[in-house]
Amino acid sequence: MLTVLYPHVKSKFLAGLFLYQHQIEWVKVGQPIPKTSLLVTAGGDGTINYAVNNIDFAQTKLLILPLGRGNALARILNIPLRLVSERDLEHFEEMEIPLLEVNNRLTVFGAGMGKGSEIVNFANPYAQLGIPTYLASAIRSMQQNHAYDIGVNGQLQHGLLTVEISLWGRVGFGLPLTWQDAPGPYLTMIKGYPFHAAVLFLLGQIPEWEGAKTISGNSFVLESEIAIPAHIDGEAFQAKRLEVKLSDKKGKIIRLGKPEAGLPYH
Repeated sequence: MLTVLYPHVKSKFLAGLFLYQHQIEWVKVGQPIPKTSLLVTAGGDGTINYAVNNIDFAQTKLLILPLGRGNALARILNIPLRLVSERDLEHFEEMEIPLLEVNNRLTVFGAGMGKGSEIVNFANPYAQLGIPTYLASAIRSMQQNHAYDIGVNGQLQHGLLTVEISLWGRVGFGLPLTWQDAPGPYLTMIKGYPFHAAVLFLLGQIPEWEGAKTISGNSFVLESEIAIPAHIDGEAFQAKRLEVKLSDKKGKIIRLGKPEAGLPYH
């Protein structure tokens, strides 16, 4: 019996196809997760976020079935979408992954303030439509030219489009904010015209653009005098302050098949 965590009906249907050989106990995001040695997350980064905040990694490992929109974490860890047979679960590689803590919550991917959070917020009501929701929400966000004044570790930064704190130096769809191979966390500040920044981001040129600055560190504090768009993984909200640090806790996931050479996030 597999315990499968899913965010909505579409993910549940698709997960049933990829796990057709198994008996399944379904758990929807928002419901209590029963005790289990293996939990399948059938969704994106937000589903994984819910899982890591509601399980005990001393007892439970994660198997990621990337059925979300961006699937950024799965892309970074080279986890493909595939059929999972009973035999597959007999041959796997167990690995630990770092986690962030944001406002005392565990986070698998990152957090931020500004237009990046606007895009997440605009896209979320239409999550089941997939990737086009991000494109539409990006266009909507670019039509609003205002920038933000955000304090970064006590120093006020004027005219920022967005500030992103990323555990892996990457954001949605695994697009890079830095060329570093090792996990961070990294903080990236982006200025400029929204449309110009969006084009460079989609082309993967943000690390080389003078309008983007990235620094590394173990902890960051983002502050605003007024509540502005913010996000933690795929959850968007309004906030005045985000406290982000590298967590002492580690996540445990399994990768099906034979172990591959090299680091999984290369």
